[in-house]
Amino acid sequence: MTTITIGSSSYSLVDMPTAPGFTEISVAMNDTVAEVFSPFTRQSPQVQEWPGADWWEAQVTLPAMPREIAAPWIAFLAELRGKANVLQLGDPVAQNPLGSALGIPAVDNSMGSNQPLAKTLYTKGWAPNQFRLLLPEDHLQIGYRLHKVCEVVNSDSSGNAQIVVWPSLREQPTDGSSVILASPKGLFRLADNKRSYHRTAAGKLTTLSFNVAEAR
Repeated sequence: MTTITIGSSSYSLVDMPTAPGFTEISVAMNDTVAEVFSPFTRQSPQVQEWPGADWWEAQVTLPAMPREIAAPWIAFLAELRGKANVLQLGDPVAQNPLGSALGIPAVDNSMGSNQPLAKTLYTKGWAPNQFRLLLPEDHLQIGYRLHKVCEVVNSDSSGNAQIVVWPSLREQPTDGSSVILASPKGLFRLADNKRSYHRTAAGKLTTLSFNVAEAR
């Protein structure tokens, strides 16, 4: 377990076992949007999006395992101590970008950009004048935060690029910090304090799944 600090908050990060891989992961994107509509026409003249009230959730399912293979996973869930500690998790199908990703991208705060709650990430270090560096649904990691790319990303003649991301930025990232594109992960905690697993007496196999939500 490692202690990490993000802004003014400290977290105890528990390493997740690497094997076996998930048989399934279900990912949910959440936004908080209030709607006022007419009870007669059902028209919605007022829609209010709450800045920063967007977050990841996921459900992870593992294969049936003999006890010796399941043991590290059960110990991992125990060490999370319910919602107290955190883990890092990424989408195993989105470990590499669909775009060309040419260059060595980094955060660009030169214009005072990348403020918390922003929906656009300003970056530098890309190969100049490139199209389709990143494509919609590519994932990237900034610090310990996971983001999804919403639009095609192109670079200018200086190798700069603006990336429309979801969810919004949590903290202002450090200028020059890496934009991680290989196996990006986010920071999560268990969605419930209760953890359970199931064992069959006949086959002596263990099955388990768990739900997580983004740690904020």
